[in-house]
Amino acid sequence: MNKTILSQMMPMDPMVGLGTPPPVAPTAGPGMAGGNAEKIIRIPLANLGLILADAQVEKMLMENFEDNELELANEIWVMYGGKENGGVIDSRLGKRKDGQEADDQEIKNTKENRWERLPEGKNLDDLDMELSDFANAIKYLSFGFSKMKAKEQPAAGGGMPGMASRKLENMVKLASNLDKIGFYRIADRIM
Repeated sequence: MNKTILSQMMPMDPMVGLGTPPPVAPTAGPGMAGGNAEKIIRIPLANLGLILADAQVEKMLMENFEDNELELANEIWVMYGGKENGGVIDSRLGKRKDGQEADDQEIKNTKENRWERLPEGKNLDDLDMELSDFANAIKYLSFGFSKMKAKEQPAAGGGMPGMASRKLENMVKLASNLDKIGFYRIADRIM
């Protein structure tokens, strides 16, 4: 993944910079189903950002925060026509045409065949995408979510003074102990 793309991302919206932003706003409108906050991408998924938005990677990360980023990347890769652990299934080609928005029936019909949401006649290989691109993007997004979760920790209130500093000390000790026994990924998520 290109470093300039990653540097352009804003911490509050992890999808920015992963490609062309989705053509819909996160509020009710023509691209939304039933007025909820779920993004529905109706154009051909021609880049990594659109694919990750279509896969609802933000929701997946929040629901499976402790899962391995590579497993999640592989799951999304397979959903869009890739082979398990890399490579592409050549017969899984996109069917969406440029300049035409998909209707609700097409969205429903391609729920299990998401590779059909790619541009017509193209697969992930044709779009110059690799499993490592997915893994790097998800790792970056996961890091952003873990930082946001850390900021959500409540500050010490009017109760016992020094409570927040004790919690921080305990978190540092726990992370240090996990680091010593080789659980680097978990230790990084704590901090």
